[in-house]
Amino acid sequence: MKKMLLFAVIFIVGLAVGAGGIIFLEPSMLSHTPAPVVLSAPFNPKTAVSVTESGIESNLAQTDHYISFDLEFQVSPAALTSAGGSASGAAGGSGTGSATLDAQIRNELIALARSTSYAALTSSGGLTVFKAEVSEILQSIFGPGQVQNIYFSDLLTQ
Repeated sequence: MKKMLLFAVIFIVGLAVGAGGIIFLEPSMLSHTPAPVVLSAPFNPKTAVSVTESGIESNLAQTDHYISFDLEFQVSPAALTSAGGSASGAAGGSGTGSATLDAQIRNELIALARSTSYAALTSSGGLTVFKAEVSEILQSIFGPGQVQNIYFSDLLTQ
């Protein structure tokens, strides 16, 4: 009987210590809000990796218009690797070093093109707006402030 009582006391004390540790040391486990995200280092153009996504083609919002473009941008190495890319694989400038990440970028850029009308794209400042939307997509993938120097090395609309 004494062994059973001792076991019960040790179990209850261990349970109380564990619950206290969760409540006081890691309160985010009890809430539905995620733990704060640790921001990566600020963008440094000297260490940035150049990435080229080429041959992106899509219809525009109206089916009788078309866009084809190549996109070049610089991304910080830490953001590239945390998104699933490879800084060494992207060093050649073609893609991110990850087929999955390249596909995600291309898919989101094609979705953007399909939602953009030819009139909006060819209007005064339309390309600037399109470039800003491309930047938003890349920032959502790699993190805020981790992508800069976005260029269209080739752009064709019909």
